[in-house]
Order: sequence, then C-alpha cells, then structure tokens
Amino acid sequence: MSVTLRQFYKPLAIAVAVGFLYFTVGLKLGNDWWHDENYSHGLLIPFVIGFILWQQRDKFATEPARPSVLLGGLAVAFALFALWTGVAGAELYTQRMSLVLLIAGTVVYFFGLGFLRVRRHRDVGADERTDRSHGQRRQAAVKATRPG
Repeated sequence: MSVTLRQFYKPLAIAVAVGFLYFTVGLKLGNDWWHDENYSHGLLIPFVIGFILWQQRDKFATEPARPSVLLGGLAVAFALFALWTGVAGAELYTQRMSLVLLIAGTVVYFFGLGFLRVRRHRDVGADERTDRSHGQRRQAAVKATRPG
C-alpha cells in the first residue's frame, strides 16, 4: 500500500461503517428535509457546518490532538445504544441524535475534547459601547423621573 492509501484507510473504513449503520436514518432525514416544509431548512445545515469548519480551520490546525479513548469510546457506545433503542422504538429523534453523538464521540476518540470546544472572541469595544449606552439611558430615565 502507498503512504496516501494508508492514511485514508482507517477514516474510509469508519465512514463506510457509519454510512452502513445510518443509511436508513439518512434516507428518512433527507426525505423529511426535502418534502416537509417545516424541515426544509435542514438542507442548508451541511453547508452551514462546512462553512463554520472552514472558518475555524486555522484553530483546528493549531489545536494539539489529545485523543481521549475512554471518553470517546463511551460516547460512541452510548450513540450506538441510542441508535438501537431509536430503531427498536421507531423513534426518529433518538436515531438522528445518536448520529450527532456518534460524530462527536468519534472526534473526541481520535482528536480529544479540544476540537469540540467553541471559541468565541468578543469584541470588547462593542461591549463597552453597549454598556455605556445603557448607562446613559438609565441616567436619562432617572433624571426624567425626578421632579423639578
């Protein structure tokens, strides 16, 4: 095997296994997205997630991989149990949420919890301006209520 084929062998095997397990779940979900107007926004979700991941790619590149085999393995096991119970009970929500948990558990298993953290950088200047405007409005309201 070449080096590039060895690099893609494990992720490809995992993707095929997940695709096999969640094939019918994906079909039902896609059918709901396509035919039910209440869920039609779901068609945009993969593109929005892809855009967010693309925007955060520099942070992912700098984040050191610290695999958490125990925590990730437990999450994957719980996701598979949730899939089984969802299929046995014909509960679509449980089946679909198990896919989200399985993806998160796989990420934690291979890369660690650092890749699941949401990093937000607040614009401090905007917060100061907002606080100042609230304070000015409050002072004006107090002056307006005082007699004379």
